[in-house]
Amino acid sequence: MAIAYAEYRFVAVDVGAYGHTNDSMVFKISFMGRRVYYHEFDFPPPQPLPGTDGPPMPYVLVGDKAFKMSGNLIKPYSSRGLDVSRCTFNYRLTRARRMVECTFGILVSKWRVFSKPIQLNIETVDEVVKCGVVLHNFLRSKEPLLIEQILEDSEMRIITSFGPRSSVAVAAMRDKFAAYFSSPAGRLAWQDHYI
Repeated sequence: MAIAYAEYRFVAVDVGAYGHTNDSMVFKISFMGRRVYYHEFDFPPPQPLPGTDGPPMPYVLVGDKAFKMSGNLIKPYSSRGLDVSRCTFNYRLTRARRMVECTFGILVSKWRVFSKPIQLNIETVDEVVKCGVVLHNFLRSKEPLLIEQILEDSEMRIITSFGPRSSVAVAAMRDKFAAYFSSPAGRLAWQDHYI
C-alpha cells in the first residue's frame, strides 16, 4: 500500500500485509503505523482550492471504490446516473489515482526483482521492498523521466483532512471538488474530450 506524489515518488508505503488482504482493510487497520480514517496522519491544514477565494478545502487522499470515504479520503462516484460534473470528477480522480500505479510500474521496471515472486523469507522481502522504495525515490530526485509531459496534464494536489466527518458531510465535500473541476478555475482545457 502506498501514497505517491505526482512526481512519481512515494510519500509513504506500508509493507508486509498478505497479498489476499483487501487494500481498504490494510488501509483501515494501519497505514505506516497511523490510522488514516481516524485522522492520525499529519495532513496540511485546509486551504482554498487554486484559483478560488472559496472556503478552505481539506487535503485528501485519492482512493478507488473499495475504500470508505472520510474527511481524508475521497473516491469516485458510482457509475450510475452521472451528470457531466460527476463524470469529470471521476475522470480527474482516476488520472490522479494513476500516479501511484505508474510509480509502482516505474519501480518494477527499474528493479526487475519486483517483476516476479521474490524467493526469500518474509522479513527479508519486506526489507527488499523498503530498500527498493528508498532507492526509487532517490533516483527520481536525481534522474528525470522522459514522461514529464504527463505530469503537466495530470497535475492534482495532494489533498487531506478536516477532522471527523459524517458520510453526508464527506459526500458534500466530494460534490465541492466535483464542482471545482467543472468550474473555470479548476477545469482543464482537454478534459471534456475524455468524459
